[in-house]
Amino acid sequence: MRVIELMTALAVLAATPATADSLSQMGGTWQGTGWARETPQGPQETLRCRITNTYDAATLTLTLKGLCAVPGRRIDIGGRLSGTQGSTQVSGRWSNPDGIGSVPVSGLQRDGLVAFTFAATEIATGRDLAQNVEWRVSEGELRLRSTDRADPTIHMSDISFSR
Repeated sequence: MRVIELMTALAVLAATPATADSLSQMGGTWQGTGWARETPQGPQETLRCRITNTYDAATLTLTLKGLCAVPGRRIDIGGRLSGTQGSTQVSGRWSNPDGIGSVPVSGLQRDGLVAFTFAATEIATGRDLAQNVEWRVSEGELRLRSTDRADPTIHMSDISFSR
């Protein structure tokens, strides 16, 4: 499984220049477990992830580098997103060489929440992918949840991270 939706969602973690408190809470090394599915009709697959986030206060940029594993596979992930002082908008790029390649990501952030949508075409299959993604941070925990953009009642991932 390419877990493309998850990989793109992780990029948003790097896109959180909302408030200094939220962003500083997202810095550091995180480990997560949960599930994700590759397509809206696909099965939920258990996964584990380890990510390292580095925040640069001077540029309002959070950079992510990590590795996720599903049974029988390991996937490198990375991202870099930036905010603008006084704005809730974030933007940047996400990279998942095993799936969607490098794609632009943009969204909004506020009070420990980062939400964004993305659309991409998977390189290997040509399949169009689109999701709504939400990251929440509170007291040393991150939670990632995503849904299919065409039908938001279809959940695509749910992963909880801790330090």
